[in-house]
Amino acid sequence: MIYIIIGLIVGIIMGLTGAGGALISIPLFINFLNTSLKEATVLSLVAVVLGTAINLMGQLSRANKKIVISFGLAGVLTNYFSLPLKAQIPDGLIAGILSIIGIYSIRSVWKKNKEPNTQENKSMMIPKALLAGSFVGLLTTLTGLGGGVILIPILINFFGNSYDKALPTSLGTILIISLTSFILQSTTAFELITFSQLSLMAAGSLVAFILLKLIIRKVGDQKILLIRRIVFTAVTIYSIISVIYKAI
Repeated sequence: MIYIIIGLIVGIIMGLTGAGGALISIPLFINFLNTSLKEATVLSLVAVVLGTAINLMGQLSRANKKIVISFGLAGVLTNYFSLPLKAQIPDGLIAGILSIIGIYSIRSVWKKNKEPNTQENKSMMIPKALLAGSFVGLLTTLTGLGGGVILIPILINFFGNSYDKALPTSLGTILIISLTSFILQSTTAFELITFSQLSLMAAGSLVAFILLKLIIRKVGDQKILLIRRIVFTAVTIYSIISVIYKAI
């Protein structure tokens, strides 16, 4: 039952905001299953992969695949090569960086977007995506967070996406990065979780997907956008508080 609840919560958060999957799932695994932090970070990859994969159903065609691949490739490579840098940077500086990014992210999802220059966006799409993906990979390595909290505002501000358009692209990118990380740690993961527990978590994510579909139909686009912004803001604030708390 616990695995269904975790899958449900992570699925709803990921489906609504495109962010916050690992941030929400790590404390759930620690508090509900009494895992260590290291074990929880591995298990969170399972929850995030399931949550993003199921929420991408029906949205995959709306994801910008060029951006997803460029973001994912650059993010994975930078994540790996920047690992030695993490030991050199004090926790206080990391907390400060994340706080600035968090404030910027919240401002980004609430501000009104300008119409993008379509021709400029097409010609510069891949270089910008590679640069932004490298930035996301670096920040994810340094802070232990990242994903949609950083991706969503980048897609809104630098690629001219609305929140609704940014969401599937963010989910696709997170899926690539999380799945790659999961594959690298799969031996450890399957020592911590059985296939039956994995199935229960997948069932929870599927229920979350169905519930979100029903809610979106009933609530309407404008209200769901407001809900997404509120939940994204709450997740980002929680991210900032978590990192600052660890740094103190």
